[in-house]
Amino acid sequence: MERLYGFSLVAGVAAIIAGCANVNGITVKGADDDLDDHIRISSELYDEPYMGFPAPTDYFFQSTVDKQSGLKLYELHLAVNKDNWKRWDQVTFNYEGETAELPLVWRRSDMTCTDYGCTYSELGVAGIDEAMVKYIAAQPEPVTMTIGSARVDDSLDFTVQPAEARLMLEETQQRSL
Repeated sequence: MERLYGFSLVAGVAAIIAGCANVNGITVKGADDDLDDHIRISSELYDEPYMGFPAPTDYFFQSTVDKQSGLKLYELHLAVNKDNWKRWDQVTFNYEGETAELPLVWRRSDMTCTDYGCTYSELGVAGIDEAMVKYIAAQPEPVTMTIGSARVDDSLDFTVQPAEARLMLEETQQRSL
């Protein structure tokens, strides 16, 4: 009996893990809620950082679709860990041969200190046009973006995956029809 129970437990855990592995990482909220005026689509779970901590940065796309008008808004969310406050206020990247600048607003910050030093974490958001998300989705290689500011010399590069942008756009398009 114990052996049968152990086998059932292992089979159940394997089924759960297999089910989670097939999820594309795009989440949808509000689509079936008649009281919610918007549908929120997010790629936050697309490629989660190891152990949940960005090192030094993690990003995800989010879109909002107004159920009445069909208006779509896109955002690029950032989680950054660094060795001190950087005062960065923009994200830049090469967009069709030009430098695109996206204003960056930090929504939350935290400082964690131990005997070995401090870590500074910030969560921010930058609005991004649908055309820019489509441009990223159409690229054959990851797109390099830079978090920085004209006020400081330091900056941080990170890469955005075209496949993530494509899945995000596909789900947003399906929800806005």
